[in-house]
Amino acid sequence: MLFDIIQQLEDAKISYTVSKYRYDAVSIFAHLPGERWEIDVLEDGDVAFERFVSNGSVDGEEEMTAEIRKWKEIEENSVQ
Repeated sequence: MLFDIIQQLEDAKISYTVSKYRYDAVSIFAHLPGERWEIDVLEDGDVAFERFVSNGSVDGEEEMTAEIRKWKEIEENSVQ
């Protein structure tokens, strides 16, 4: 199944990376203009697919820094 999905992505000329961060799955991250897909191929052969679509707005460094700061505060508060 994993190689079939990779072949489909390559045939469609969709950029992707492969990673393993779950103990029971290999993940494929597909990168398209305005979209990102997460495809998990589980050891039992099941496939989980998530699609993230941009709303079209593009922010700058200030917004990025604010989001990083917000996430850091959330993480620091969850550790306590």
